[in-house]
Amino acid sequence: MPLRKTATLIIVSLAILFIEVALIRWISTESRIFAYVNNLVLLACFLGMGTGSYLASGKLRLYLTPVSITAIILLLNLPLKLTIGDKPLHLFRDIPTFLSSFTDSIIWVEPGQGSTFLLTTMGIVSTLIIFLLIFTTFIPLGRILGRIFESRQDTIKAYSINVLFSIVGIWLFAGLSFLYSPPILWFGITGIIVLALAFLEVESGPVSRIASIVFLAVVVPGIYFIDVDKDSERVVWSPYQKLTLDRFYDESAELDRGYFIEVNNAGFMTLLNLSDSFMVRNPAYFNREARQFSQYDIPYLFASDPDEVLILGAGAGNDVAGAIRNHAGTIDAVEIDPGIYALGVQYHPEHPYSDSRVNMFIDDARSYLKKTGKKYDIISVGLLDSHTHSSAYNNTRLDHYVYTRESFQEMKDRLKDDGILTVIFEAQRPWIARRLHNLLGEVFGQPPLAFVLRSNGLYGWGGTMYITGNDFTGIESVLNENPFLHRFISRRAVSLSQLVKSGEEVRLTTDNWPYLYLEKPAVPRMHLALMIILGFLAAVSGKALIGKNRGFNFNFFFLGAGFLLLEFQNVSKSTLLFGSTWLVNALIFSAILVLILAANYYAHRVKPRGLKPYYALLVLTIIINLLVPLSIFNSLAFWLKSVVSMIILNLPVFFAGIIFIETFRTTPRKDLALGSNLIGAAVGGLLESVSFIIGIQAMLILIGILYAMSFLTGLKAPSLASEVESPVGASLTDR
Repeated sequence: MPLRKTATLIIVSLAILFIEVALIRWISTESRIFAYVNNLVLLACFLGMGTGSYLASGKLRLYLTPVSITAIILLLNLPLKLTIGDKPLHLFRDIPTFLSSFTDSIIWVEPGQGSTFLLTTMGIVSTLIIFLLIFTTFIPLGRILGRIFESRQDTIKAYSINVLFSIVGIWLFAGLSFLYSPPILWFGITGIIVLALAFLEVESGPVSRIASIVFLAVVVPGIYFIDVDKDSERVVWSPYQKLTLDRFYDESAELDRGYFIEVNNAGFMTLLNLSDSFMVRNPAYFNREARQFSQYDIPYLFASDPDEVLILGAGAGNDVAGAIRNHAGTIDAVEIDPGIYALGVQYHPEHPYSDSRVNMFIDDARSYLKKTGKKYDIISVGLLDSHTHSSAYNNTRLDHYVYTRESFQEMKDRLKDDGILTVIFEAQRPWIARRLHNLLGEVFGQPPLAFVLRSNGLYGWGGTMYITGNDFTGIESVLNENPFLHRFISRRAVSLSQLVKSGEEVRLTTDNWPYLYLEKPAVPRMHLALMIILGFLAAVSGKALIGKNRGFNFNFFFLGAGFLLLEFQNVSKSTLLFGSTWLVNALIFSAILVLILAANYYAHRVKPRGLKPYYALLVLTIIINLLVPLSIFNSLAFWLKSVVSMIILNLPVFFAGIIFIETFRTTPRKDLALGSNLIGAAVGGLLESVSFIIGIQAMLILIGILYAMSFLTGLKAPSLASEVESPVGASLTDR
């Protein structure tokens, strides 16, 4: 392979993965509609790459990539606002508010803000504008990739480089996230990559080179000057989310309350000072009697001076400070985001994390519960409501697997015989409050105490609090012995009979159906509205594309859709087994690509004479995954669990990889096959929403159907096996 072409393949392979994950992370943060409908960005990336590959013979137009990214940056940072009532709303950052009329799923805005048809239409149009800009960003990259695959004779080397540098792209961004790098650095690297491609691809022309230079020299430095957060006290891009820290000054009380943290541009928590000394200095606003009923202190009225306390979702330290104030012995604090913890260490006024009684664990809550063997007097679940998805390849948020039947059972198992569990949650819909109530009631065998805490922010954010335990008689005894506490809770008790319509059942969340913010098994109306519009646009443009190129490879289309859903399965199940941390996600994607390489190597050495045995093995491993419950793996030691579970979960990936390679080896038009495969992957992203109805496990049936369709359409495909070299590397499309 010529050196220039090798360099082009290396850079475009790295670029596609790097720019994809960077845009998913950044756009989902700054325009949170793409966090709630998280696969929209991924869908736009795949459609753009697929269209580019499908039209590989057309004009390159590499300038589309920097120009489209520049347009997205400007749309999200310029003051494009209109006033609704007395509230200014940004046309692109506040899309969730425009779409808040869709009430069957939760988006974190004030309900009813976008209830008019006009505002809803504006929200959909704004979403589609960003979607189309992401789409055009990837067209040139897909075109370059399609051309290389179509023109190369040394298929083995080309595909191997593709996969290896896709892995490099994943870890480059993962490393930048680990180092808390800001988006200006991500876009700087993007500019360098695109500029390199502009000079390597002779056909890109001077316009593409000029556009790339302008992007790198003008747009990237200019991000600082138009950044809406540049006046904030501090902005931290942790491995998970954007954290914005500002001073919290209570003007009505003329009181400096400390600091306030936003997560992904939404209010998250105040770093409260509820210490005795602060109470004494400000008697007009605070008192110790009221403080004992804060969400951070009230658990210790039911278990005074506990020896062992576990706090899940410790955040910046409010819950830990509450445990310290109430003389807890040992406090194990679990927080998934090291950035939030670091802000708590530096800025929390009570400095709870400096106390010697505190053991800090930067981990996923479910992961910690599986690892620990300790028993606790109190397990306190803080406000874990998340604004972040666990991965771009599934539709679960970071907190989804905390609020399932299996999760609460694990918490119950970690309690001492007389231990108590407290859960505080901002239930924005009655059915969420009812769901949590029924989950706790089912796991612990009796209904929990449930009451609403509100203090106008003086003593915490507030929400619905649930208290239960292994020995509920102990909780009742505390209430009987403390009439003041009994009266306080009785006045705020939740009337559960009024939370839902008469006779209506609330679906309980499980590890198989973890959708806490979805009212019932259905594709949310917001998802449906956006997907129907996008589907219509794709159908119209797709008809034009197929007509122009005289063909569409449905075999590869179904292979792409099936493989995307296989990834969805692996990410979701691996999250349950090993946690939802950024490192686990990076390892999952890397493992999938390595498995593709292994499948390619196998196909190169063995040279399968037919695909029927491999389709049979694929179906068999899918059935095994369908029948084997994940709970079996959790009974194994960690390393044994890691090996056994990864083998079973990934066997379908291995056989699907072999099928892809052998099918690709015999296709006459690799650019059309690649484009069809990527477009199929985009459709797989749409089909992921079916899990809202049937659950995650049953998606394996849909995967089997898609691969059956690929088998049937493959029977009619032309074979050029004798003319094409067998590859050792698999296409990025198999991701």
